Amino acid sequence: MSVRNHGIVKSCLLTLGLQHYHEAGDIVISSNWEGLLEGLGLMNEEGIVVSSVDAMGHIDDRLFRVSEAKKVVQVEGKRKSELESRRGLARVQATTLAMQQGKGTLETESIGEEAAQGIFDPGPENVASLNRSVSLLDDHIVDGSLWLVRKLSSMRWEDSATCRIGARMGRPEKSGVREMKPLVHSLYPIAESGGPQRLLGEASSKGSIRVQMGPRICSKCGSESPHIRCHVRPDPNVAKECGGRTEVRKSRGGKRRRRGEFTTVPVSSILEVKRRALGLDKLPSKIKAVKGLVSIGQSPEPLEKGILRAKHGVSVFRDGTSRYDMSDVPVTHFKPVEIGTSWEALAELGYTHDIRGRILKSDSQMLELLPQDFIPSIRSKDHLLATCNFVDELLIRFYKMEPFYNATSEKDLVGRLAIGLAPHTSGGVLCRLIGWTSSSAGYAHPLFHAAKRRNCDGDEDSIMMLMDGLLNFSKEILPAGRGGRMDAPLVLTTRLNPMEIDKEALNVDCSWSYSRDFYEATLSQPHPNEASDLVDLVSDRLGSIGDLRGYGWTHDSGDLDSGPVNSAYKTLVSMTDKMGEQLALGSRLRSVSVDRVASQVIESHFLPDMRGNMMAFTRQKVRCVKCGHSYRRMPLAGKCVQRASGVSGGPRFSSSDDGVATCGGNVVLTVSEGAVRKYIQVTKEVMESYGVDDYTKQRVGWMSDSVDSLFNNDRVTVMTLEDFL
Repeated sequence: MSVRNHGIVKSCLLTLGLQHYHEAGDIVISSNWEGLLEGLGLMNEEGIVVSSVDAMGHIDDRLFRVSEAKKVVQVEGKRKSELESRRGLARVQATTLAMQQGKGTLETESIGEEAAQGIFDPGPENVASLNRSVSLLDDHIVDGSLWLVRKLSSMRWEDSATCRIGARMGRPEKSGVREMKPLVHSLYPIAESGGPQRLLGEASSKGSIRVQMGPRICSKCGSESPHIRCHVRPDPNVAKECGGRTEVRKSRGGKRRRRGEFTTVPVSSILEVKRRALGLDKLPSKIKAVKGLVSIGQSPEPLEKGILRAKHGVSVFRDGTSRYDMSDVPVTHFKPVEIGTSWEALAELGYTHDIRGRILKSDSQMLELLPQDFIPSIRSKDHLLATCNFVDELLIRFYKMEPFYNATSEKDLVGRLAIGLAPHTSGGVLCRLIGWTSSSAGYAHPLFHAAKRRNCDGDEDSIMMLMDGLLNFSKEILPAGRGGRMDAPLVLTTRLNPMEIDKEALNVDCSWSYSRDFYEATLSQPHPNEASDLVDLVSDRLGSIGDLRGYGWTHDSGDLDSGPVNSAYKTLVSMTDKMGEQLALGSRLRSVSVDRVASQVIESHFLPDMRGNMMAFTRQKVRCVKCGHSYRRMPLAGKCVQRASGVSGGPRFSSSDDGVATCGGNVVLTVSEGAVRKYIQVTKEVMESYGVDDYTKQRVGWMSDSVDSLFNNDRVTVMTLEDFL
């Protein structure tokens, strides 16, 4: 088939995805061309393709109406541009006067906006004509050649994608270890004795340290020991502790939120006893502890746990567990090949049949995800393996039991149980690991995410290995302050019940197919509630086996991990690169006004950050680089004067004039000049490249001058010889 009018044909071929090629100025379609005839106003007459409808009349009419519509829109655009120019001038004049009068930032902005809105907008000359013109131009761009096909054909034609959804990124994807800041291995207090890095080894070099811990009495020897197991040596010459169970002693000083008292702890001898008890040749070089405990009882966790965590490179969260954070992604179906687990292994886990009821025999069959199965990011592999190895060694060396996991690779973790937990909640949900994804997210059933009190919109939750939670979580070490019991697995849901989760998750579509009535109803874009009777929802299945199983699968959407592994927001390093890519994308999108985007980013992100950083610089504290102590004002001595309570003078501490040991470390700023200036250059580059309104330019210039005035002496002008030439 040869057609010389390439415009219409080419558009249709690309839309329908038909294979074709060009030859001597013609487009040649070798097969599957018969269906095009009706839509192009053609017909097959004795083997010859001839025209059945004259298309030129429709085309000429369309081009004329589009041309007239452009004129109407251009006139309105010119009118709006002139109006905005006058409003911008009024805004600048009003804000300048307000700043000269010393008014605040918010009041200045309000005055400027009020002045701008004071200029009356009479509106377009003919609103109806403008609306028709805008609608025609929009349809002309969106529909492409569909309008002509509808004119030429006697059949009904609809766009294959009647509606497209725009979205904005709320937060970038996340896949990383949940760590306290700074990183901690052991929830054991060492006050300032561990230096800036809070190292147990450095604290032990002092012999004994004085810290605040809860008072306890050993039920075996009667000695006072702040540990759960008595650390006192019955024979001082033998490196073996009593080990008796201690009980809480009534604290002195009446009722307080925390029961801790200052006590002297021989941390050096305790560490040596722990090393021998664990059967280690030497202790890890860096075991990071905490300055103090914030729980009610202020009883530390066993030091052995911190030692073994440091050995395996595992950090601890404030509740004693080790966690890994991932963004939530809901999934209902998968193929074995997509999660890196063989079909044989999945069959042993209960996946015996695919969604069509066929026996599972290959890695390419489609399976329905069980509600409490979890597919974590492959990036979590090293952390989860290290946690399992830590738990096994803890069982062997500390609890004198057999190892549980014996995991050496990610395949050994398949089938293991874990706990899913969302921040700001106190209930974990039991899950099972069945495979891995290369994305920076965790795949799970929508009901599983909802059971964590999440609504599946990109929230970030954590998982922890079940045995780690059972062995190491304790309510006794949770913070005593408000919110201390949040983000902690106080309870564990072992069996998911759809009737107990948030109703939002019950709107999940379980249909196996869609009726013609459904497609017809969507053309008018009704509210979802109006079309809910035309689809099969989880809420319609409550109380039956179908509320958990038998979810429908209608369309193949490709591999689970298809697309970029990480968004550009994470792969691009500098803020300049991120802004450049965002605005470059905006300039290519018809629905985006790139200059408005630039102004909004500057006004809502850069300017508030610059203002906040500048205020933080003027109100900042100073910090000692040696002991970490902070001061509201610089000490008159020009160095740290923090006293070393309970520690005699040594190589790390100097003596003051009154003979008291002090730190003597250098004191530095906590907020740098670079932190205040970091957005100024990128803001100027954005304004130069994409242009912003005069009001935004003035605000940026005002902020830049304020920053320069903060760091530069206005009374001193630095000049060179070139300035006199």
